[in-house]
Amino acid sequence: MHMVDAVRIALLGAGTIGRALIRRTLNDPNFRYVAVGDTSGVVANGEGFSGRDMSDIIRLKEEGWSLKEYDGHHVFHGNMLDALDLYAADVLVDVTNAQTYDLFTEALEYAHIVSSNKVPIADVPYEKYQGLVSKAADRGRVIDFGTTVGAGLKIPDLIERVGIDGIDWASGCLSGTMNYVSQRLNEGAPLSSALKEAMAPPRSYTEPDPRDDLAGEDFARKLAIIGRICGKGVERSMVQIEEVVTDELRKLSVEEFLEALPTLDSEMRRRAEDAKWDGKRIWYLGAADFQNDEYRVGFEEVPVGDPITMARESDNVLTVFPSLWRRPVTIIGPGAGAQETATGLVSSLTSLSRHLS
Repeated sequence: MHMVDAVRIALLGAGTIGRALIRRTLNDPNFRYVAVGDTSGVVANGEGFSGRDMSDIIRLKEEGWSLKEYDGHHVFHGNMLDALDLYAADVLVDVTNAQTYDLFTEALEYAHIVSSNKVPIADVPYEKYQGLVSKAADRGRVIDFGTTVGAGLKIPDLIERVGIDGIDWASGCLSGTMNYVSQRLNEGAPLSSALKEAMAPPRSYTEPDPRDDLAGEDFARKLAIIGRICGKGVERSMVQIEEVVTDELRKLSVEEFLEALPTLDSEMRRRAEDAKWDGKRIWYLGAADFQNDEYRVGFEEVPVGDPITMARESDNVLTVFPSLWRRPVTIIGPGAGAQETATGLVSSLTSLSRHLS
């Protein structure tokens, strides 16, 4: 029988973040995996998978196979709700980048939710977001999406604490990918090289499609999430994004896009050199003016002494001005990467374990 004090986890997503989370919790008696799902389906075990089982699942995924190829346990082809119900999972952990809003809504009937997935939080109308949060409260469920912004920094949690009386404005770089790209542009690297460096292991900072980072989509989602935490009805469509990726590049496959990426190098090199000539640096920034409901994302010139120029690798940097504070506060630290995100998820699961006990 499973240990009564072990949190029973249903994990959706077994990519780099999911596998990092599994490795971090594999031998922890406080956690037990009863279901793991990918786009091919869900494998489940009512007694909880053994450490060897989970190691096999990791190896299967790293070799490029799907979970439907895994032998030995029941397979639900794509139905995570059945797994949550039949195998009494305590928590659904979503580390995908799919639109799982409907799944979340139904899953709250069975389990708590811990998610690093921004899409179901930001890519739905504000009313639907409010409905999800309200349902969690009505059912007495935890819905923790702290790792959607800042990975292990869990910036949404910090925003909730310092912004209890509201936030007037916030600005910075909430994309680990684009922070790294900005650093490399200011060091003279071509945009194409910088983005490919951010994409490749061991960094693996980018979204599966790096255009989500370069086109500001991922960043815009994070601004929307922060706004929603602050009680603002921010829609993704309200965020003005500087167009870096052309329509032609959007139509290509990921592989074709990466081959064509050097066509953007000369313009970005010119902008970086112009900023340097003015004694400044070029940086990919986002800004949220909550008093006037104005939100934007794009490359801007910043003074050399700006806190953002202290960023390294995948750091996230955010300066926020709480409404009743006399001066703003700056948050800086690693904000992307599988290990950083896994750290935040482990923190969330540990908090949930205490909550359940």
